[in-house]
Amino acid sequence: MKKTSLKISGTIATFILFSIGHTNPAHAWGPNGHAIIADIAETQLSPQAAAEVQKLLASEGYKTLDQVASWPDTIGHLSHKDGGAPETLRWHYVNIPVEKMYYEQERDCPDKICVTEKLPEQVAILADHSKSVSDRETALKWVVHLVGDLHQPLHTGDHNNDRGGNDVKITYFGNTGNGHMNLHSIWDEGILDHETGLTVGRHYTIDFGKARKTADDFSSSITPDEIAYWNDGFSLDNTRENVIHWTNESQNLSRVVVYGLLPQSQNAKLGETYTQQTWPIVNLRVKQAGTRLAAILNAALSEPASTH
Repeated sequence: MKKTSLKISGTIATFILFSIGHTNPAHAWGPNGHAIIADIAETQLSPQAAAEVQKLLASEGYKTLDQVASWPDTIGHLSHKDGGAPETLRWHYVNIPVEKMYYEQERDCPDKICVTEKLPEQVAILADHSKSVSDRETALKWVVHLVGDLHQPLHTGDHNNDRGGNDVKITYFGNTGNGHMNLHSIWDEGILDHETGLTVGRHYTIDFGKARKTADDFSSSITPDEIAYWNDGFSLDNTRENVIHWTNESQNLSRVVVYGLLPQSQNAKLGETYTQQTWPIVNLRVKQAGTRLAAILNAALSEPASTH
């Protein structure tokens, strides 16, 4: 079975085949990445799941998943008086010490307020047809977003309490972002946008048409074998176990790739070399996120889930 269509050499290839291939405060990916993941998922939905998605989205006047993919970031950065929910910022990530191989809930998320625990919670709400349309539509928006977050390695890995790379100042292709450029930000959107040519406008706006075209390019390179492989063993009943597995994938990628390939110097100057080394991983994780999001939506929406 084909493990990945990407050509990746050396230790990175060995890592991917072993860790990803086998089942055992941030804007992750930025608005373009989240939109692409949503668009990839839509191409893999069953007719019944697609119809249910349309019904839920229509309750707020939306038509496509990419329109709501970054909504959780928006509300997290608004105050309560402005209709936001800043307390949900912690839902987007889990800080696992980079030297640790696996997620441990008691150590890494003792209060269960983190992406690894909140994603299964929102999937359960989405699948529960006894819940209101409003509650399920909100859960849909969270599921779309959190699946993307979970597949960004720096939404799990943390090195010496650097807040998932947010405290690691860097220069990227000569740009310091007026001192705000950091390792987390280039993994959120810098590498992806550089390689795809996508941009983010004022007020965090994007060109949805260009993002969808990029998503089509991604989707065209995903094989049926890869879809089966990445979703191996997934079912609604074991959502949390799969989410933990995906967490561990990202955690190990943060150690081996994100930090492992980072020059050991303060204010590292990153450019073509780091981008070409890491782009295959960004590409892979975006495609896996879209594929697994589709698997969740197909399972949650194709058949009414039993309630307890």
